[in-house]
Amino acid sequence: MGARLAASLVVVLAAVGLVAADEYDPVRDPAVNPPSLSAAPPTDSVADTIAEDEWLVRHLRADPATLNPILMSSGHELVVKEMLFDEPVVYGPNLEWSLNRAMVDGYSESDDHGTAELRLKPGLVWHDGAPLTARDVVFSWRTILDDQVPAVGARAGVEAIVDCSAADPLTVRYRFAQPLPTNKWSVKFPIIPRHVYEKGRATDPSLTQSAYHQQVNRHPVGNGPYRFLEWTPSNRIVLQRWDEYPGPKPHFARMIFRIVADNNAALLMFKRGELDEMSLIPKQFARQTQDDRFAKVGVKGWAEQATVYCIGWNMDGSNPFFTDARVRRAMSHALNLPLIVEKVYDRLFTRCRGIFPPGSWVYNPDVALFQYDRKRAADLLDAAGWRIDTNDGWRYKTVRGADGQEVRARFEFTLSFAQESKTSPQVAAILQEDLKRLGVDMKLQALEYTTLRGRVFTHEFQAVAWAWTATPEPDDARYLFHSDARAEGRNFVSYSNPEVDALFEQARRSFDVDERRECYQRIARIVYEDAPYTFMINAPSLWAFHKRIRGVRFSPMGPSGFVPGVRDWWVPAGEAIRHGDGSTPSG
Repeated sequence: MGARLAASLVVVLAAVGLVAADEYDPVRDPAVNPPSLSAAPPTDSVADTIAEDEWLVRHLRADPATLNPILMSSGHELVVKEMLFDEPVVYGPNLEWSLNRAMVDGYSESDDHGTAELRLKPGLVWHDGAPLTARDVVFSWRTILDDQVPAVGARAGVEAIVDCSAADPLTVRYRFAQPLPTNKWSVKFPIIPRHVYEKGRATDPSLTQSAYHQQVNRHPVGNGPYRFLEWTPSNRIVLQRWDEYPGPKPHFARMIFRIVADNNAALLMFKRGELDEMSLIPKQFARQTQDDRFAKVGVKGWAEQATVYCIGWNMDGSNPFFTDARVRRAMSHALNLPLIVEKVYDRLFTRCRGIFPPGSWVYNPDVALFQYDRKRAADLLDAAGWRIDTNDGWRYKTVRGADGQEVRARFEFTLSFAQESKTSPQVAAILQEDLKRLGVDMKLQALEYTTLRGRVFTHEFQAVAWAWTATPEPDDARYLFHSDARAEGRNFVSYSNPEVDALFEQARRSFDVDERRECYQRIARIVYEDAPYTFMINAPSLWAFHKRIRGVRFSPMGPSGFVPGVRDWWVPAGEAIRHGDGSTPSG
């Protein structure tokens, strides 16, 4: 899949004169997607074919804010979560809806799609040995929907369930607000242990403030294939394979997440054999993994991915700039994406047509892309009333201030981005220069990711460099773009369009696939033209793996985030470099 995408990308870029014969071509790179990387584990009964005592050392770019799964939302939190916590419903390898057979015997919906029943396997327990029952599922649902709990990510979709009850210790019954084709996705939410979290609810209903909850959120009791051992902030999180796990056991005895904010430092660690896997930025993938030090220890994985990079414009009225669609479109025309794709992303990323990525069944290839055009951007800003003052060269407009009085405002705003990102500062610098030529003063603000995330969730920003990975159910995009999601949800930019709202409602009520596709494709076109975000690029998976690792498979989310995913990775016997005998990884 990755090689086909690479080949088509090189052909297209060569046709428009952007690729020379001597430029990097992942198709010709022997380190990319070698057959050994995806080799399945042996199925015969020969003893000692897999190094079952081996340790896997993985890269995290930042500390998680929490290890409570209902409070998580960032990618680096979720890769830890999926090892510690199992859910009844999971993503399959192609991000299809799947039952987790380690937990569930069956799931059924009524003929009218108004109710459903989930049957848990008998004998399930948490890592501390306490029984896991239907009451834990019900407790988790109620906690996620509690307004006092900041479970914004987990809450998306769950409100479609109007009642969740335990018919018996193994049977969960759901009643939905209305019959929808998306109801089966609503039952996919994280499960937390009732016996751990119920005891602290009276004194801290948020699950975040008390010393007790801070302790259990950092030392979680889960039910996944690995159990928690330790967390040293800004250093590592250590997990141990759980022998009582009811599903197929993972092949690595221990999993260590090394927390390294700087990707260049992480790549040096990888080349020293101190990391077994890490995501790569384009410059690293194309230019910094061609040396003998990398070839000695590593190979690379490359595949299509459903990730969108964008810049969000806050339209909640807290600034006088971005409520006007003409201004947002001007920002999109001012962004020199051809230069960014070439210089920042090394031609490995492709232009983005909005909220649904290529490969999605609702992708709209007919969305007309904004072209880099400073004159068009200037004309739009003029039309919006932001005109250049010839005395100083900046744009001004008379606007109504917070006190109701008219004031003359200069067009100056701040673009925030994660300080851990290596590419966002480069993108921001290119846009900053073009906006300066247009008379717009854009300041740059690098924030630690956890801080940035908090400000985005509370709409405390003017513009933000952001990204998300699209799920297979397009209705999930409503939590980014529906008007109702401005106060509660992930509509961080406060976008509102009645036509888009109506199309989301029509699509989620229809069981006709063609009708749903048409609705979502219209949504994609309208949202792109409204430009609540400047949609930049679709990012593929760019990864490095130690060459001893096998069983890697990519989904549209990357090499993890689905089942079996990392659980199927393995190392042949005789190629282990770490052991479960008390020795520690290097570094």
